[in-house]
Amino acid sequence: MVYNSAVELCEGFGYQPIQVQLTIEIVDKRFGPVRAEAEIAIKPVKSKEYLEVFVEELESEHIFADENGSIYGSFGIDQSIQIYDEVLTTIPFDDLIGKENWKEAVDSFIMEEKLKGQLEKVLNNYQFSDMSGKYKFRKICTITELQFLK
Repeated sequence: MVYNSAVELCEGFGYQPIQVQLTIEIVDKRFGPVRAEAEIAIKPVKSKEYLEVFVEELESEHIFADENGSIYGSFGIDQSIQIYDEVLTTIPFDDLIGKENWKEAVDSFIMEEKLKGQLEKVLNNYQFSDMSGKYKFRKICTITELQFLK
């Protein structure tokens, strides 16, 4: 199907959410790899004339590390990573309208390497809380494995 206008694209666009499983390495010697699952969705934003590729939901397994061994001396972690409705990238309608291969264009934005890079940016901006909830801090995260779930 070819979309000939923004209206057609917004009304007819349908793309199944993508389920991925991640293995995340967090730069902190107190814990090893962390597993997480994410749902990536794509939806049209008519007013801005683009598709949003976004993390609908990302949740990790529970992470615990007491404050012992922390370079800061007081920042323990006792939480899961939880990210919701975070935009990864956008695809302009102009890249899709009037093109028979619009699906290939969309697919190119959600290839494994691209998704890994985009999700790493989101994870590196994630703010952890210390156990008291008083302090917020970031951790450097790397995705070592990303697997598409069917």
